[in-house]
Amino acid sequence: MSVSRRDLLQGAAGVALLSQAACAQSQNAGNQSQSKRTSNWKPRSFDKKPNIVIAILDDVGFGDLGCFGSEIDTSRIDALAQSGVRYNNFHVTALCAPTRACLMTGQNAHKVGVGNIAEWGRPLPGYRGYIREDVKLLPQMLKGAGYNSIAVGKWHLSMVNDQDAMGPFDHWPTGRGFDHWYGFHGSAVDHFHPELFKNQTQIHPDKSDNYHLTEDLVDQSIRYVRDHLTATPDRPFFLYLGFGACHFPFHAPKRFIDKYDRVFEDGYDALREPRLARQKDLGVCPVETELTPRDNDTPAWSSLPADEKRFSLKTQQAFAGMLDHTDKQIGRFVDELERLGELDNTILIIMSDNGAGGGYHRAGALDVRRIAYIGPETVAEKMNGLDDVGSERSSTLYSTGWSFLGNTPLKRRKGDTYEGGTRTPLIVHWPQGEIPIGSVCEQYHHVVDMVPFLLELSNSTDHLPHDLDGTSFAYTLDTPKAETSKLIQHYETAGDRAIWAGGWKAVTLHQKGTSFDDDVWALYHSDKDFAELNDLSASEPEKLNKLVSLWNKEAAANNVLPLDDDLDGLYAKVAPKPRTLYRFFPDGTRYNRLSAPDIYRYDFEVTANLSVTNEPANGVILASGDSAAGYEIFIKNGILHFVYVFTREQIFRMESTQEVGPGEHNIQLIGKVSGKGSADISLFINGEKNASRNFPKMWKVEALNAGIRCGQNQGAPISFDYDGAFDFNGEITSVEYRLSI
Repeated sequence: MSVSRRDLLQGAAGVALLSQAACAQSQNAGNQSQSKRTSNWKPRSFDKKPNIVIAILDDVGFGDLGCFGSEIDTSRIDALAQSGVRYNNFHVTALCAPTRACLMTGQNAHKVGVGNIAEWGRPLPGYRGYIREDVKLLPQMLKGAGYNSIAVGKWHLSMVNDQDAMGPFDHWPTGRGFDHWYGFHGSAVDHFHPELFKNQTQIHPDKSDNYHLTEDLVDQSIRYVRDHLTATPDRPFFLYLGFGACHFPFHAPKRFIDKYDRVFEDGYDALREPRLARQKDLGVCPVETELTPRDNDTPAWSSLPADEKRFSLKTQQAFAGMLDHTDKQIGRFVDELERLGELDNTILIIMSDNGAGGGYHRAGALDVRRIAYIGPETVAEKMNGLDDVGSERSSTLYSTGWSFLGNTPLKRRKGDTYEGGTRTPLIVHWPQGEIPIGSVCEQYHHVVDMVPFLLELSNSTDHLPHDLDGTSFAYTLDTPKAETSKLIQHYETAGDRAIWAGGWKAVTLHQKGTSFDDDVWALYHSDKDFAELNDLSASEPEKLNKLVSLWNKEAAANNVLPLDDDLDGLYAKVAPKPRTLYRFFPDGTRYNRLSAPDIYRYDFEVTANLSVTNEPANGVILASGDSAAGYEIFIKNGILHFVYVFTREQIFRMESTQEVGPGEHNIQLIGKVSGKGSADISLFINGEKNASRNFPKMWKVEALNAGIRCGQNQGAPISFDYDGAFDFNGEITSVEYRLSI
């Protein structure tokens, strides 16, 4: 079916034609994509296929990079943009895992099973939390074209239940086509103390020299590239580099945070206007663009008291420092590619997985998980932790106000189907590809289009599946002013919905607990309204109705239905059912946080059988949690300790009244829970009660952000009562939990 661009823009009739075209595209996606791929793109000839590197940032907004108008020093990325191509109309899914599912498959996220983040998977075809087994991923496609494939960093495409020592590993990177993986599964990774895996095995990086995850990921990427050039120099490589930055917690070396002292003092309201002016000068926003108004759920900067402003500024400094630090690490990787002679022949993609997103408190969070799962922080607590913001003693996130700045000039933020959630920066750098350097391409495209784009650039289209939803945008590199070849794109995130078609967009925000049928849709002429300022739903009701009808058709065809807005407690819903018995052993692989024994809801007995062979006894028996919250059982100078960190300012301790001397010992903690978030806990040594106390505040097991370690703590410090991993200097037979299920 042939539909002209003019037809697509001619009101309701055009939308009706577009609906028919979309159906044709859905039925014959492979053939239609193929015709578009070859229409305006002149294939390049290579002695060797180009390498492909995708460096994906996390939660970085449309306006957060210097080359997209920011005050933040992203000079190395900016240099890539200057010698490459920027896209100012590139879209993603508003959340991290669905974007990655699109990026890896060239198909819509719900269609392949990842309609929301992986940890929230549930037994619905569009929301399982992992990519369907029958769907090919990009590394599998590229393997047929002769590529080695390496994944480094964030994965986030496997279920929590699959992330322990015994897998199953089918949905891990090495189970989905990558030859190697060094990285982490989830999202809110501790950048000073990450839980990392290499292929299918947990590893513990050396943290003795000011360790930071971003530097480690770049180190590993360089090692893999060198190994590739040593072993298979005649083959191209595909490197997927998923940074944890800048998802919360904002963690950065102190000097990078300090660099932004006083930079943001005017506040997020005032800083948007000069940021937009720079965006216009850079050509990434049309000159007629105006700023969207601040959302009702975001307070005016001027309304914040002095202390809240001071804390809020520090959280934005931490974000800026983290992004700046990541930029310099990307630069270090680019320098190595150049030194190795591989930069010119590398297609290098810089992108973000969704728009900037903040929340939980109007001044930001010192410990975001504490606010999400336990309760709000007081301003006094924030100020007491001001110097810790961005350090290992924090889990920092900024407020919605700073995401309002990060997404300048767009509306809303991460998780929303407005442009602030779905429009992100994209940079393509490829010296050997003879691309129009310095150009800003304005064509509407989506992350689902990345697979056909990369396979077309690399002359590998013979390996494209025939069921793709994506449409290559390779033509933009030969005709950067061409009109888009994209026809349609639907969106859904936690009940929020949108659809773009033929330069028009319909969008709605859903309020939890209300009927989806009662949601109010807005209509924007996207081709003329960059920031979604002018809602035309009242003046163009027929066009709106056609688009909403088209969304319903797309939703039915792509596993988006049934819609569900009940996201409360989803972590708990997907966690394995609790058992009556758990056994842990020294030096075992960490046991993931959602599978941990639930001592919040159930009475418990924790029994450790150990042998003290050195005097005094020292070391960790068991550690569960991270630097924000958790508990530990350890012996220090012969004294047995149980420390429960509810918050950094509410730490509850119990210790033995006698030393644990040489010999065999049976140690028990017996807890009776109240059912209201507290427990009476007694400590027994060799059957005799030694100490007891009430622990008045406890958290749910799903509130933690780290797993269980036995015999040492090579993860994040919890109590800070000892240094390093603090390996137990005797022998531990096992540590057993019995729950009163």
